[in-house]
Amino acid sequence: MRRSAWLVTVGLVVCLAGAGCSGTSTSTAPGQSTHGVKDAESAAAVPEGYTAIPVSGANEKAAVAAVPSALKAGLEMRVGQPEPDIAGIDPTFTAYLVSAVSGNTLVLFEVHADGVAHSLYNPTKPADSTTIMKQDASLNSGAILAEPASDAEKAAAAAVKAVLSTALPGEEFDIKILGYRFNYLKAAESVLQLEVNPDGGVASIS
Repeated sequence: MRRSAWLVTVGLVVCLAGAGCSGTSTSTAPGQSTHGVKDAESAAAVPEGYTAIPVSGANEKAAVAAVPSALKAGLEMRVGQPEPDIAGIDPTFTAYLVSAVSGNTLVLFEVHADGVAHSLYNPTKPADSTTIMKQDASLNSGAILAEPASDAEKAAAAAVKAVLSTALPGEEFDIKILGYRFNYLKAAESVLQLEVNPDGGVASIS
Protein backbone atom coordinates (compact mmCIF):
# COMPACT_ATOMS: atom_id res chain seq x y z
CA MET A 1 0.00 0.00 0.00
CA ARG A 2 2.97 2.34 0.63
CA ARG A 3 4.07 1.84 -2.97
CA SER A 4 0.61 2.64 -4.33
CA ALA A 5 0.39 5.80 -2.22
CA TRP A 6 3.81 6.88 -3.53
CA LEU A 7 2.69 6.32 -7.11
CA VAL A 8 -0.43 8.43 -6.53
CA THR A 9 1.73 11.23 -5.13
CA VAL A 10 4.05 11.14 -8.11
CA GLY A 11 1.05 11.26 -10.45
CA LEU A 12 -0.36 14.29 -8.65
CA VAL A 13 2.94 16.14 -8.83
CA VAL A 14 2.94 15.58 -12.59
CA CYS A 15 -0.68 16.74 -12.90
CA LEU A 16 -0.22 19.85 -10.77
CA ALA A 17 3.10 20.84 -12.28
CA GLY A 18 1.63 20.39 -15.75
CA ALA A 19 -1.60 22.19 -14.94
CA GLY A 20 -3.70 19.03 -14.97
CA CYS A 21 -2.73 16.07 -17.14
CA SER A 22 -4.99 17.00 -20.05
CA GLY A 23 -3.00 20.01 -21.24
CA THR A 24 -5.81 22.48 -20.58
CA SER A 25 -3.69 24.91 -18.56
CA THR A 26 -4.26 28.62 -18.84
CA SER A 27 -0.98 29.47 -17.13
CA THR A 28 1.79 31.31 -18.91
CA ALA A 29 5.44 31.93 -18.14
CA PRO A 30 6.09 33.34 -14.63
CA GLY A 31 5.21 37.00 -14.46
CA GLN A 32 2.88 36.77 -17.45
CA SER A 33 -0.37 35.88 -15.72
CA THR A 34 -3.53 36.12 -17.80
CA HIS A 35 -5.97 35.33 -15.01
CA GLY A 36 -5.07 37.65 -12.11
CA VAL A 37 -3.43 34.88 -10.11
CA LYS A 38 0.33 34.48 -9.96
CA ASP A 39 1.62 31.72 -12.22
CA ALA A 40 3.88 28.90 -11.08
CA GLU A 41 7.38 29.98 -10.17
CA SER A 42 10.59 28.10 -9.51
CA ALA A 43 10.08 25.67 -6.64
CA ALA A 44 13.13 27.22 -4.94
CA ALA A 45 11.56 30.69 -4.95
CA VAL A 46 8.97 30.04 -2.22
CA PRO A 47 8.42 27.52 0.60
CA GLU A 48 6.73 24.28 -0.52
CA GLY A 49 3.37 25.14 0.99
CA TYR A 50 3.21 28.31 -1.09
CA THR A 51 4.30 26.86 -4.43
CA ALA A 52 1.83 27.94 -7.10
CA ILE A 53 -0.55 25.36 -8.57
CA PRO A 54 -1.34 26.14 -12.23
CA VAL A 55 -4.99 26.96 -12.88
CA SER A 56 -6.35 24.24 -15.16
CA GLY A 57 -9.94 23.03 -14.82
CA ALA A 58 -13.30 24.77 -14.90
CA ASN A 59 -13.71 24.67 -11.12
CA GLU A 60 -10.29 26.21 -10.58
CA LYS A 61 -10.99 28.94 -13.14
CA ALA A 62 -14.30 29.72 -11.42
CA ALA A 63 -12.51 29.98 -8.07
CA VAL A 64 -9.96 32.38 -9.58
CA ALA A 65 -12.77 34.50 -11.04
CA ALA A 66 -14.42 34.61 -7.61
CA VAL A 67 -11.30 35.83 -5.78
CA PRO A 68 -11.95 39.60 -6.11
CA SER A 69 -15.48 39.43 -4.70
CA ALA A 70 -14.50 36.83 -2.09
CA LEU A 71 -11.59 39.02 -1.00
CA LYS A 72 -13.87 42.03 -0.62
CA ALA A 73 -16.37 40.02 1.43
CA GLY A 74 -13.60 38.46 3.48
CA LEU A 75 -12.00 41.79 4.35
CA GLU A 76 -15.40 43.09 5.46
CA MET A 77 -15.54 40.12 7.83
CA ARG A 78 -12.24 41.31 9.35
CA VAL A 79 -13.63 44.66 10.46
CA GLY A 80 -11.61 45.95 13.39
CA GLN A 81 -8.51 43.96 12.48
CA PRO A 82 -5.39 45.49 10.91
CA GLU A 83 -5.72 45.92 7.16
CA PRO A 84 -3.29 43.59 5.35
CA ASP A 85 -0.90 45.28 2.93
CA ILE A 86 -1.59 43.37 -0.28
CA ALA A 87 -1.34 46.26 -2.72
CA GLY A 88 0.25 45.08 -5.95
CA ILE A 89 0.31 41.42 -4.87
CA ASP A 90 -1.37 38.81 -7.06
CA PRO A 91 -2.88 35.89 -5.12
CA THR A 92 -1.20 32.51 -5.56
CA PHE A 93 -3.30 29.33 -5.83
CA THR A 94 -1.58 27.08 -3.28
CA ALA A 95 -3.84 24.21 -2.22
CA TYR A 96 -6.91 22.11 -2.84
CA LEU A 97 -9.09 21.63 0.24
CA VAL A 98 -10.61 18.15 0.24
CA SER A 99 -13.48 16.62 2.21
CA ALA A 100 -13.80 12.88 2.88
CA VAL A 101 -16.97 11.49 4.47
CA SER A 102 -17.80 7.94 5.52
CA GLY A 103 -21.05 7.50 7.41
CA ASN A 104 -20.84 9.98 10.27
CA THR A 105 -17.07 10.41 9.97
CA LEU A 106 -15.53 13.48 8.35
CA VAL A 107 -11.84 13.96 7.58
CA LEU A 108 -10.50 17.15 5.99
CA PHE A 109 -7.31 17.52 3.97
CA GLU A 110 -5.24 20.00 2.00
CA VAL A 111 -3.17 19.01 -1.02
CA HIS A 112 -0.35 21.25 -2.24
CA ALA A 113 1.61 21.46 -5.48
CA ASP A 114 3.89 18.62 -4.34
CA GLY A 115 0.94 16.22 -4.48
CA VAL A 116 1.09 15.28 -0.81
CA ALA A 117 -2.11 15.11 1.25
CA HIS A 118 -1.91 16.80 4.65
CA SER A 119 -4.49 17.07 7.39
CA LEU A 120 -6.25 20.42 6.98
CA TYR A 121 -4.26 23.22 8.63
CA ASN A 122 -1.50 20.77 9.63
CA PRO A 123 0.88 20.92 6.67
CA THR A 124 4.03 20.16 8.65
CA LYS A 125 3.70 16.40 8.18
CA PRO A 126 2.05 14.24 5.49
CA ALA A 127 -1.31 12.84 6.54
CA ASP A 128 -1.31 9.33 7.99
CA SER A 129 -3.06 7.37 10.74
CA THR A 130 -1.29 9.45 13.41
CA THR A 131 -2.10 12.88 12.02
CA ILE A 132 -5.58 12.74 10.49
CA MET A 133 -8.40 14.13 12.59
CA LYS A 134 -11.78 12.42 12.48
CA GLN A 135 -14.76 14.69 13.08
CA ASP A 136 -18.52 14.31 13.24
CA ALA A 137 -19.78 14.72 9.67
CA SER A 138 -22.66 16.87 10.91
CA LEU A 139 -20.14 19.64 11.68
CA ASN A 140 -19.70 20.16 7.95
CA SER A 141 -23.22 19.28 6.82
CA GLY A 142 -23.83 22.69 5.25
CA ALA A 143 -20.61 22.77 3.25
CA ILE A 144 -20.79 23.35 -0.50
CA LEU A 145 -18.77 20.63 -2.20
CA ALA A 146 -17.71 19.93 -5.77
CA GLU A 147 -17.05 16.69 -7.57
CA PRO A 148 -13.40 16.45 -8.63
CA ALA A 149 -13.53 17.34 -12.33
CA SER A 150 -10.12 18.41 -13.61
CA ASP A 151 -7.23 15.98 -13.77
CA ALA A 152 -5.54 17.87 -10.94
CA GLU A 153 -8.66 17.73 -8.75
CA LYS A 154 -9.00 14.01 -9.40
CA ALA A 155 -5.35 13.50 -8.55
CA ALA A 156 -5.78 15.43 -5.29
CA ALA A 157 -8.77 13.23 -4.42
CA ALA A 158 -6.72 10.14 -5.28
CA ALA A 159 -3.93 11.28 -2.94
CA VAL A 160 -6.49 11.58 -0.13
CA LYS A 161 -7.95 8.18 -0.96
CA ALA A 162 -4.50 6.61 -0.79
CA VAL A 163 -3.97 8.01 2.71
CA LEU A 164 -7.38 6.85 3.92
CA SER A 165 -6.91 3.34 2.51
CA THR A 166 -4.01 2.82 4.90
CA ALA A 167 -5.06 5.06 7.80
CA LEU A 168 -8.67 3.83 7.96
CA PRO A 169 -8.73 0.55 6.02
CA GLY A 170 -12.08 -1.00 5.22
CA GLU A 171 -13.98 2.29 5.20
CA GLU A 172 -15.40 3.76 1.99
CA PHE A 173 -15.18 7.54 1.75
CA ASP A 174 -17.01 10.02 -0.47
CA ILE A 175 -14.23 12.40 -1.48
CA LYS A 176 -15.02 15.86 -2.84
CA ILE A 177 -13.43 19.27 -3.26
CA LEU A 178 -14.17 21.55 -0.32
CA GLY A 179 -12.40 24.65 -1.57
CA TYR A 180 -9.39 26.40 -3.05
CA ARG A 181 -6.69 28.26 -1.12
CA PHE A 182 -5.04 31.46 -2.27
CA ASN A 183 -2.15 33.19 -0.53
CA TYR A 184 -0.93 36.75 -0.98
CA LEU A 185 2.84 36.40 -0.70
CA LYS A 186 5.51 38.97 0.10
CA ALA A 187 9.15 37.93 0.54
CA ALA A 188 8.07 34.26 0.55
CA GLU A 189 5.71 34.85 3.48
CA SER A 190 1.91 34.88 3.44
CA VAL A 191 0.46 38.32 4.12
CA LEU A 192 -3.11 37.06 3.72
CA GLN A 193 -4.71 33.67 3.16
CA LEU A 194 -8.09 33.39 1.43
CA GLU A 195 -10.02 30.16 0.98
CA VAL A 196 -12.83 30.09 -1.55
CA ASN A 197 -15.77 27.67 -1.64
CA PRO A 198 -16.71 25.90 -4.89
CA ASP A 199 -19.59 28.38 -5.22
CA GLY A 200 -17.22 31.34 -4.96
CA GLY A 201 -18.07 32.25 -1.38
CA VAL A 202 -15.56 32.84 1.42
CA ALA A 203 -14.61 29.69 3.31
CA SER A 204 -12.06 31.47 5.50
CA ILE A 205 -9.71 34.44 5.57
CA SER A 206 -6.72 34.90 7.83
